[in-house]
Amino acid sequence: MPFLVGENLPFYEVVARNYGAAHANKIHSDEGAAEHGFAGALVPGVAMYAYLTRPIVDALGVEWLARGSVAAKFIHPIYDAETVRAEAKISSIEPLGFELQLFNSENKLCAIGSAAMPTTLPTIDSGEYPTKALPGEDARWPATIASVKSGDVLGSLDFKLDLAAQPEFLENMVDGSPLYRSGVCHPAFWIAQANEVFMQNFALGMWIHIASETRHYDLARDGERLTIRGRVVETSERRGREIVTANLVIFGEADRVIATIKHSAIIRLVS
Repeated sequence: MPFLVGENLPFYEVVARNYGAAHANKIHSDEGAAEHGFAGALVPGVAMYAYLTRPIVDALGVEWLARGSVAAKFIHPIYDAETVRAEAKISSIEPLGFELQLFNSENKLCAIGSAAMPTTLPTIDSGEYPTKALPGEDARWPATIASVKSGDVLGSLDFKLDLAAQPEFLENMVDGSPLYRSGVCHPAFWIAQANEVFMQNFALGMWIHIASETRHYDLARDGERLTIRGRVVETSERRGREIVTANLVIFGEADRVIATIKHSAIIRLVS
């Protein structure tokens, strides 16, 4: 289909689901969220990412999932059962680019971002992302930026992609796109795995995923052995909240690059 700068893609509307209500991270419970001034349990950032990207997936399909990019930043919470709307506007043609926004039921802006179909992607040197065993539960870094520094290598996540289990994930994302019934992995699944890397490396209490920037390099194959390797690239403190950012790479077999993710989270809500 032809695209024009300034044109809006069809918006995507969905009733948000807090699938994390029983999660160990109590920011997804009403009681835990209230401790930090929120009106209710927070819908996970993984779901917000899924909602935000849906107009792009609808417009570009598998081509974007294989070679596209997206940056998402979450700026206001979404609560369970809110009707949310994802909008995308074309910002450029060569390369094809989009501005993304996510609104809640009160029309408050909750997430912003951008997406693109880049003509080239940076070369990834797998040697810069060494494999490291995950620490035992008692050996995880404390959830404070004082415990890590830029350059620290994260323990690697290793797993087999099983798309037979994807229906449960799609239910959590409230995503009924037929695209994911054809052997294609949902893009938000990679963000869920990036969260898992944080959870396996830090002794986290309540924490909040706040941003992700993803570049897709290739589609992962069902049954393929994948590893997620990475390192800390930045730590910061804002209004008493301590933030860690990591660069992660999803490698397929023979170190084939599937995606890169720059992932940020508040690992300590009050310092």
